[in-house]
Amino acid sequence: MRALWIPVLVIAGLAGAALGRPKYADDGPPSPVVYPDQALPLVFTHARHLERDLGCDDCHTQAATSRSAVDNLLPGEEACSGCHPIDRTQPDKAVAGEPPARCDACHLGYAAGTPPARVVIPTPNLKFDHAAHVSRGMACTGCHGDLAAEDVALATRDQLPRMRLCLECHDGETAADACSTCHLTEVGVLRTELPEGALAPSGVVFGDAHGADFLERHGAAASRDEDYCGSCHRESFCSDCHTGVVKPADFHGGDYAMTHAVDARRNKPDCSTCHRKQSFCVGCHERSGVGTRAESDFDQDDADLRFHPADWVSLAGTNRHAREARANLDACASCHREDDCLACHTAELGSPRVSPHGPGWAGSARCEALARKNQRLCSRCHVSGAEQGCER
Repeated sequence: MRALWIPVLVIAGLAGAALGRPKYADDGPPSPVVYPDQALPLVFTHARHLERDLGCDDCHTQAATSRSAVDNLLPGEEACSGCHPIDRTQPDKAVAGEPPARCDACHLGYAAGTPPARVVIPTPNLKFDHAAHVSRGMACTGCHGDLAAEDVALATRDQLPRMRLCLECHDGETAADACSTCHLTEVGVLRTELPEGALAPSGVVFGDAHGADFLERHGAAASRDEDYCGSCHRESFCSDCHTGVVKPADFHGGDYAMTHAVDARRNKPDCSTCHRKQSFCVGCHERSGVGTRAESDFDQDDADLRFHPADWVSLAGTNRHAREARANLDACASCHREDDCLACHTAELGSPRVSPHGPGWAGSARCEALARKNQRLCSRCHVSGAEQGCER
C-alpha cells in the first residue's frame, strides 16, 4: 500500500488527538514559503484507518497519476461514503455497527443549519510529479513516513519531505540535482519573491542560512560553489556590491565607525573587498585628523603630541615600525600613502635605499612568487633594469 501525499496543515488546536512525532523533526518545521499555511478543519486519524487494512491509494485515488503539485489529492465525500453511511439530509445519522455518519464526527465545529468549514490548501511553491516517483517503485512511506507506526492522527506539513531527504536521490546521478528541478523559476534563476515571503536557504543542509550576519560571512558559501549561489542570484546582484560605486549601507551596523578598528586589524571580513585602502581608508582618517597630510592635532616633533612613540622610524635605533609593518601592513596603509614608504624604501638615487626585505630575499622562493604575481609592484622601488628580477 502506498502512503500518498496529503498536503495539509492543521490549524492550531484543530484536533485534540496527538499528531505524533514529526518525521523530519531534525530539519526543523517545514518552510511556510515552500508549503504555505493550510487549514484542514476535520477530525481524522490516519493511523486508525491504516490499521483497518486501508491503503492510502484507497482514498487518495489520483495520487499515483498526478503530474503536478497543483493537483488536489484529498479524498472527497464520495470516497468517505464508501465506508461511512453519510446522508446530508440526516446530519445526526447513526447506524449501529457502521462507521460514524454524523456530520460533526468528521467536520470540526459543525453546527446544524450551517455549511461545514471549508478545507483550504494553497498550492505549494514547488514542482512535483507523483506519477514519476511512483513509476520508479518508490514507496510513499519513504517520503511521508509510516503514518501507522508513528501513530499519526491528522497528517500535516510535518509529513511532507524536506530538502535533505530529496537530495538523497537528487544527487546528480540517481536523479537531477538542479535546484530548478523542484523549485519554481523565472528567467534564468529561481523565483525567490513569493506571495508567502522570500525563498532563502534554511541552512539545515549546507549551513548557509541567510540570517542577519550572512552579508559578512557569505564569502565562504560563494567560494564553495558559485553555481549554487547563481541559482537565485544573477551576476549583477554580486557586481552591484563588489564593483559598484554605491555600497550597501546595511552591511555594517550604524556605530561601526567606532568599532571597526578591531575588524580592520584582523582583516575579518576582508576590508579590501569593498574599500580601497589608499583612498577610502586614508581619506576618512585624514578627514578625522589622524592622517599624514591633513590638518591634525598630532605633531611627531612634540613629545606630548606624537602619534607614534620616539624612534618609531629611524635609520639607527629601535626602528619599531618595521616590525609592525611586517605584522600588519594594512594598519600602516590606513593612514600612510605609498609614497610615505617610498621616501626611504626605494632604490632611487639620493634616497636612503632602505630595503624592506629581510636577509636572503634575492633568489628566494618568496621573491620569485611575488615577481610572478605582479612584476609592476617591484618596479615601484627597483627603477633600473639591472635591479629587476630575483637573481642573487
